[in-house]
Amino acid sequence: MNNLSTDVIPIVVTYDPDVTQLQSVLNALLTQTQTLLLVDNGSKINLEETLHNTKSYPQERIELLSLKQNLGLGAAYNMGIAKARQMGAEYILLMDQDSIPEPGMIGILKNSHQTLIRQHKKVAAVGVRYRSRPNAEYSQFAHITRFRITRQDCDSTNNLIQADFVISSGSLISINTLDEIGDMDESLFIDHIDTEWCLRAKSKGYEIYGCCHAKMWHSLGNKQTRIWLGRWRTIAYHQPFRYYYMVRNSVLLWQRPYIHAGWKRADKLRILYTVFFFSLFSPNRIKNLIMMINGFMDGFKGKTGKLIKPTKKPDA
Repeated sequence: MNNLSTDVIPIVVTYDPDVTQLQSVLNALLTQTQTLLLVDNGSKINLEETLHNTKSYPQERIELLSLKQNLGLGAAYNMGIAKARQMGAEYILLMDQDSIPEPGMIGILKNSHQTLIRQHKKVAAVGVRYRSRPNAEYSQFAHITRFRITRQDCDSTNNLIQADFVISSGSLISINTLDEIGDMDESLFIDHIDTEWCLRAKSKGYEIYGCCHAKMWHSLGNKQTRIWLGRWRTIAYHQPFRYYYMVRNSVLLWQRPYIHAGWKRADKLRILYTVFFFSLFSPNRIKNLIMMINGFMDGFKGKTGKLIKPTKKPDA
């Protein structure tokens, strides 16, 4: 208990989670931190009752915020951030419901953040390496060039690598930094929330770091495959509605002046690959294509927020 972090509060956002997997996430976090926040985004199951019945962890160490409807990942993160501020947290750790930290991850992230501050770095976030299965390689960290996004691997000489953005899950951010940069962009609902925040931070003179020694397990969609597109890439398949948000939010970010020009160029090519591959070679290809076309149209119209499905007219 003495080794538990008291100044880092993880924020775990859930939406219809796999309860067994969520238990693994919570148990892994509670071996490293005293308290965590669980923000449920309108799940169909009664998460409070479900978790109470499992009794596999000390429930007094979990603060549950239950939302009546799915307000999106950004809004859920922001509600968790607001609560963490009230609880006196120095740092928050953003976590997905399917991300399981490896032992010591939180302490490594916090120590790395403090090391950078002592070096007078203007730190926005420190992110982790992750993998989705035991034999997979750990993720690399992203760098934006003039036309491409390159990936830098860790080596034995460095723990910290400067990056241009990291995924939200596994990101350690100080409350003071959030006060300066601002919270997550709720209007995006889901997808590119981490990219937008990191690039906004970079535009304000902050730096993003990847921590080589901090690691976690992280799910990458419903199904994965590896294909060759200039290099070997792991492609994750999603439900059709996710492709709407991926495309729409990319188009929205292309129009924002503070977003790195190199990212915009690289992302336009990535979106072309996305449309080509998922409308031709994936399950639900027709639905995927329709969703992506709608995403393009709504993005250029400036539409934000949750995708509203049209209601069916009653038969005459």
